[in-house]
Amino acid sequence: MAALQWTRYESREPVAHEETRVRAMAGVTDILTVGTNPTLGIYLSDLFRRFGWSVIRTRDCESAIRFLRENRAAVAVCEELLPGGGWQDVVARLGSVPDAPALVVLADDAQLSEVISSGGFDVLTRPLREADVVWTIATAWHHWVKRFEEGENGGARCSDA
Repeated sequence: MAALQWTRYESREPVAHEETRVRAMAGVTDILTVGTNPTLGIYLSDLFRRFGWSVIRTRDCESAIRFLRENRAAVAVCEELLPGGGWQDVVARLGSVPDAPALVVLADDAQLSEVISSGGFDVLTRPLREADVVWTIATAWHHWVKRFEEGENGGARCSDA
């Protein structure tokens, strides 16, 4: 099996439905944001830039699933409320995506037990604290990489993650 390379470069290119891409050369996006608030993607891009991580922004469940049909993402950070639904719609649809990302929900109220029992990974509550955001997303990323390397969903092993 071919090893997945984690070499990265940044190039911004506009995408349909107001998505903004910072592409990873290997075809794996580190963080996919799902929500209408553009500051979430900007905040996470700025926060994880020092690690060389890529962030892609999608506005709703449909655009996130469309992206995931052709690409991989390690972590999906989803706002609690989305146009036409909520995080529950995203977690329900992720079941049909190969190598689905670990889902972190950004909520006003702690809904951890509901998110976990639905198949999500964790919850971040407002106000966001940088240390909590980095810890939660990095842990979700490592969880996804481990699951991917173990071939739970038939993925190729990563060589240097």
